[in-house]
Amino acid sequence: MGIDGAWILTLNAGSSSLKFAAYELHSDRLIIAGQIAAIGPDARLIAGGNTAAVNAGDHAQAITAAMDWMTQNAGLSDAPAIASHRIVHGGDRNAPAEITSEVLADIQSAAALAPLHNPPALDVIGNLTAMYPDLRQVACFDTAFHADNPAEATTIPLPKNLRDKGIRRYGFHGLSYASLVRRFSQETTATLPRRVLALHLGAGASLAAIVNGKGVATTMGFSPMDGLVMATRAGAMDVGVILHLMRTEGMDADALEHLLNRESGLRGLSGGNADMKSLLESERPEDRFAIDHYIYWVCRHAGSMIATMQGVDGLVFTGGVGENATTIRERITANLSWAGEVPVWVIQADEEGELASVARAIGSAVLSESLSPK
Repeated sequence: MGIDGAWILTLNAGSSSLKFAAYELHSDRLIIAGQIAAIGPDARLIAGGNTAAVNAGDHAQAITAAMDWMTQNAGLSDAPAIASHRIVHGGDRNAPAEITSEVLADIQSAAALAPLHNPPALDVIGNLTAMYPDLRQVACFDTAFHADNPAEATTIPLPKNLRDKGIRRYGFHGLSYASLVRRFSQETTATLPRRVLALHLGAGASLAAIVNGKGVATTMGFSPMDGLVMATRAGAMDVGVILHLMRTEGMDADALEHLLNRESGLRGLSGGNADMKSLLESERPEDRFAIDHYIYWVCRHAGSMIATMQGVDGLVFTGGVGENATTIRERITANLSWAGEVPVWVIQADEEGELASVARAIGSAVLSESLSPK
């Protein structure tokens, strides 16, 4: 494959899914994209408007299946020029990095902080390396966008010996926020306001206060479980509740993690339904309350973000709920009218495009030279 055909592979490993895409190296053009969902016995590949069963019992098998499918359906017979991975937790890393043994060790060290995401990403990296030993790979950390938040925003008030072990607020959804900032003018034809309240509302949800294009505060903290009420995550939680559940219900760390990550949030409030679209279509009192509760806490957290910026000059919604649930956007915007009349934009989340952009910036010059005819 020559320079004109060189391509970037982007990979976004979730707890039970793997999103993949191929982009041209020397342009922004998306070649093909898809995902493997429900990784395990019922795994299915979703792409091009079609769904098919696939052999992907784990994430290592999922990347093999994804590469096979792209080869068969996009003519990508040669190896990618570079691969770019979304890594949810980067620990203390504050910028993307080419994957080395040291970077892999850091991803592993942070795995306990993002147990649903870092381990699957490591499995994908490992199998991709086995498939293409010479492939350059890049790690893009969701935490990096928030790395320059002030110490007051990131410090958890525990004794120093514990803080020195990495216990701090990190923040997440950084690739989504970085993409939003980078593409804002292109998507809206407007200039990025000085003080932006960005609302990434999806199955996972968070807010970010952005001043002059840089993050200064965010609602997620030490883990992606903090902050807003989400589809199945509880969000901000009084630690007294955790202690109470340990003492009265005999719950250990694993049980609590399952409860707070998978059985709480909208699912817990409604009695089983975590899907915002169906909640909005329902007349059940529990479902209506789940929506009211969700909006209340988005707005309550938004107030703290606006206070951090000492005002707000624009709201930007992104994520599946933020982009598609007009009623949710309108109610949140109305509840924040006290902050003044500010413009509101909706920008489609594009984490894969951000992964490709980072890979292109890191690798394009070197790869162009290496791919040039000698």
